Amino acid sequence: MKNGIFLAVGMVLAGLVTSVTFAQGPINNNGQPLGLGQNNPQQQPQQQFARQPQQPQPQPAGLMPPPFQISSAEAQYIDKILAFWEFRSKKVHHYEANFHRWEYDSVFGPPDPGVFKTRSSGIIKYEQPDKGLFQVDLTEHYVPPRDNQPASYEPRPAEVNEHWVCDGESIFEFDVPAKQLKVWPLPPEQRGQAITNGPLPFLFGANKEDIKSRFYLRVAPNQGNTKDEYWLEAWPKRPADAAEYRFISILIDQKEFLPFAIEVYDRNFNPEAQAPNKPNFSRTVYKFTNRQTYEEGGLTANLQQMFKGAFYQPKLPSGWQRVVQQVPAANGIQGGNIPANAGRPQQQMPR
Repeated sequence: MKNGIFLAVGMVLAGLVTSVTFAQGPINNNGQPLGLGQNNPQQQPQQQFARQPQQPQPQPAGLMPPPFQISSAEAQYIDKILAFWEFRSKKVHHYEANFHRWEYDSVFGPPDPGVFKTRSSGIIKYEQPDKGLFQVDLTEHYVPPRDNQPASYEPRPAEVNEHWVCDGESIFEFDVPAKQLKVWPLPPEQRGQAITNGPLPFLFGANKEDIKSRFYLRVAPNQGNTKDEYWLEAWPKRPADAAEYRFISILIDQKEFLPFAIEVYDRNFNPEAQAPNKPNFSRTVYKFTNRQTYEEGGLTANLQQMFKGAFYQPKLPSGWQRVVQQVPAANGIQGGNIPANAGRPQQQMPR
C-alpha cells in the first residue's frame, strides 16, 4: 500500500529512519509501539465517559453504515477534542516537519505482521490555505536473512523517491527518470481545498464539522498514554474513501494539540482472518518530528520566505522539461481524492 500525503495526510500530508520494529498498532509520542487495535476551545478535554451505546441513528443514503456505536458522553468528549484541535489548527499559517514512514504489506512484504516492508524519511511543508510539499529523501527495503546474516534494510540505488509540490492551483510532480516537472492542474472547484479535503485532513486546517461529515469517530479502543495524548479512530463515511482505506488512527499530543502520528489501515485490514482468507495486516504509519509552526505575519515565517523563497514555487532543474498534463474530467478529483498512478500511461494525477 503506497501512500503519498494524500493517502498520507491525508495527505496528505503527512521524519525517521530507525531500526525499531513496530507492533500491530500506532506509536506513542516516544516512538514506542502501542496496542492495536457550545464548547470552550481553550479548555482541553478530559476523558471521562461511560461506554454505554447510544441508539443507532438513520444514515443518509449513499454513506457507509456505521461500524460501531458510541455513547453520548464519548461523542461529547470527541467534540471537545475536535473543537480544540480546530482552534489550534486555525492559528497555524505555516507548518513543516520531518516525517518517518513505515509500510507493512501482508502480500509482498515480510510474513510477520510486526515487521515492516519499507521505511522512509522525508520532509513535509504546508502553508494556508492549500500549499504543500511532500518529499521522501530515503527509502530502505526489507532484505530477508541470507548467508547466516540477519534481516536488514537497504536502499535501492536506482529508486526514485516521491516528491511533489502543490501551489493551490496545480500539483507539481518531479519525474526524475524522464527529467520532467509534470504539472497537474487542479479542477477549479478543487482549488484552495485539495490538501485539506484529501483523505487525511488531519495535518492541516482541521475543521470539526468537515471531519465529522466524512468520518465516524471514536476513541481508539486501546489507548496509550491518555495523560499526554489523545487517540482517535476515523472510519470513512464516503464509499470513495472506504475504497482507499478501512480506518485511520490519529494520535494527538496534548502539548501542541497537533497530530504526531497517523496510521492508515488497508481497506481489507483483517489480521485475524481465518482460512480460506489470508490475514491482512497492511497499513502505513507516519510519525512527525521536529515540527515547526508559524502564525500568519510572524517574523520567522516572513524571514524564511524572504531568504529561502516560497517552497510551493518549484524550480525547474537544469536540463529538465516542464510538461503540463491534460487530465480528463473523469480522472479529476472526486470527493476530495486524487487518484494514484502518477506518471503512468493512464495519465492520472498523483495522490
